[in-house]
Amino acid sequence: MISNGIDLVNIHRFQDLVNNKTIMNSIFTEKELQYIQKRNSNLSTIAGLFAAKEAFLKALKKGINHYSMKDIEISHDNNNAPFIILHNQIKKDFLIENLSLSISHDGDYSIAVVSILSNCSL
Repeated sequence: MISNGIDLVNIHRFQDLVNNKTIMNSIFTEKELQYIQKRNSNLSTIAGLFAAKEAFLKALKKGINHYSMKDIEISHDNNNAPFIILHNQIKKDFLIENLSLSISHDGDYSIAVVSILSNCSL
């Protein structure tokens, strides 16, 4: 089965979030926070990571209240291409054979698209 998810966010919506450590720590893993810091807390980076997590949950047909956002980790390969690492309960609940993630930014918006190939219905 193939399932897709997409999320579009306004980058400026994250202006206040960047200075709120409690919220940042509830959404992003330690590795993601390090990546954000490495990118000088760039708002488009934060928005893109958030959109990727939301797009993944939409591809699973789940809302943000079903799993911890920290169970979905966005990482980057040597070419800075994003990919998803699953942790904890979400990793146990879904047998995902392959997934694809794309994140883009333009003007005031960040967008993420996730496609999942799974051997079971989502």
